[in-house]
Parts: sequence; C-alpha cells; structure tokens
Amino acid sequence: MTTTTSLSPKQAQLVFRAVLDALARPGEVLRLPTDHLAPALLPVLALADLDTPVHVDDCADVVRTQTSAPIVDRPAARLAALLKPLDGLAGFRVGSAAAPEDAALISLAVQGFGHGQPLRLAGPGVPGRRELRVAGLPADFVAQRRDLIAFPAGFDLLLVGPGGELVGLPRSTRVEEGA
Repeated sequence: MTTTTSLSPKQAQLVFRAVLDALARPGEVLRLPTDHLAPALLPVLALADLDTPVHVDDCADVVRTQTSAPIVDRPAARLAALLKPLDGLAGFRVGSAAAPEDAALISLAVQGFGHGQPLRLAGPGVPGRRELRVAGLPADFVAQRRDLIAFPAGFDLLLVGPGGELVGLPRSTRVEEGA
C-alpha cells in the first residue's frame, strides 16, 4: 500500500461522507477511505478551503499547500487536526448558545479502539447507550470535555485511529467514564 499526502476529489467526497456518518452515529467505529500518512489529517484536508482557519500541530505545510487554508492558533480555528499526543482540549472555539455553528471541529489522532480508556456514550444518534474503548486519550479526557461543552455550545470531536478508524463525538453526545 502506498501513502499519499493529498486527496483526490473522490477521496475528499468519501472522507466528507465518513465524517457526516461518524457525527450522525456517535461512538460507532467507521473507517476513513485512506492510505494516508496521517489519517487524522484527512478531515481537515477534505473540509478546509481558503476561507477556513485551520489549526494543526504538525503538517502545516501539507494543509496550506493542499487547501490554501490559513494556519492559525487554537482560538481562531474552525477546523483542527491534533496528530501528536494530546495535552488538552482547551483553547478551541466552542461557539455559544446563540451561535453554536462558530465552534471548531477537531480531528484527534488516537492509538486505537477496542482497548484503552472505557467510555459510555448517550444522546442523539446513540441507540440507548454505547460502550467504547479508546487508547491514547488523556486520563482526564471525560472531565476536560465536560468542562468545555455546554450544549449547544461546544466543539465536535473526531477520534481517528492509525488505520483510519473513525469515531464521532458531537457536542450533543454525553460522555461518561465507563467501567
């Protein structure tokens, strides 16, 4: 398998569809159509354009070249890709009750699913409750997220595994520590 640093229009459409599906079905493990070097970068490459402020913690030149998007610090970003181990989610746009659409969409690289920190999800798009295990989240992930989200304000989060596995955690999803 080869790895690429850019997306064809067809790949971008498939990534866009996968992002929509992931946010519509929180906690369900889906797959990004990728042979990409950094799968967590794909949502940004597929969604950004020259008017979309983007924050990336790595690969800024790739994003700038592929999308012409301005590269900005966390508080100004509408899209973000966090490819390195996460130190925290603070500092991103969360919108407001009057303008929730001003919040960021964050794509976060994780180590994988099926092992790691147990989470319980509930809310719109989740049939009953859903259990999920995620490796590579900070130990205080649930508390951090809870402190930063006051629905309808708050960011939407995409968790992306190294093989392109994708899980959406929209701001409307309640996340608790699992057993």
